Amino acid sequence: MRSTDHTMAARRQPLLTRIHRRYVTTTQMVRIGSLNLEFTRIADPDKVLNEVAAEADLRERISGLREADEFLHLPYWAELWDSAAGIGQFLQSDKGQKLSSDTALDLGCGMGLSGTIAAALGAKVLFADIEPPALLFARLNSLPWADRVRTRRLNWQTDRLAEQFDVVIGADILYERQQWQYLEPFWQYHLGPGGTLLLGEPGRQTGDLFIPWIQERGWALNIFEEKVPTRERPVRIFCLGR
Repeated sequence: MRSTDHTMAARRQPLLTRIHRRYVTTTQMVRIGSLNLEFTRIADPDKVLNEVAAEADLRERISGLREADEFLHLPYWAELWDSAAGIGQFLQSDKGQKLSSDTALDLGCGMGLSGTIAAALGAKVLFADIEPPALLFARLNSLPWADRVRTRRLNWQTDRLAEQFDVVIGADILYERQQWQYLEPFWQYHLGPGGTLLLGEPGRQTGDLFIPWIQERGWALNIFEEKVPTRERPVRIFCLGR
């Protein structure tokens, strides 16, 4: 084993140990555009969802109280969304923003596919998610570019960072319309002058409704399409600026 391979394996093992205390994973090579990435993900996302639901039911039986939906953190992060691959392809295309010296925020990063691609292209990336396990996966998958990667647990409804970014990425974070009222001011606060907001959206009705909603708030919007191998319909890339 080469010294660099040995060093990478030594850095991976503590993260994998922490992850494997609770989750079963699978690791495979993922090709996004021209990049081949070794990517570790949840082996069975449905099992994770069922476990979270069972835990919530148990707490309800013990306390006699039903949790409000906003306090039940459904593990959306455990699924590898097509929109993340679409953003990854877009970042490598002639349409995408060149990232060699940019700062990027991967908001609601999940297991970190979009942000890892941004880091591979040269950006300094902050992975942000409300769920700590997601950040472990993001750190693991971006290890080859660890010198320009950070992670931060973040709730976009209430938290603010003391920095702005050249690019803010969001892969499939528009599915709940009630979140838009929190996301839009968060984007305004954290997108730097001349910055770009990139949102991957798989063609849901909520995505259609988002278009006039965001334009009414003064954002300039361009829409692109990225065909990804895992779905028939292309992923929509909403490219926004102020």
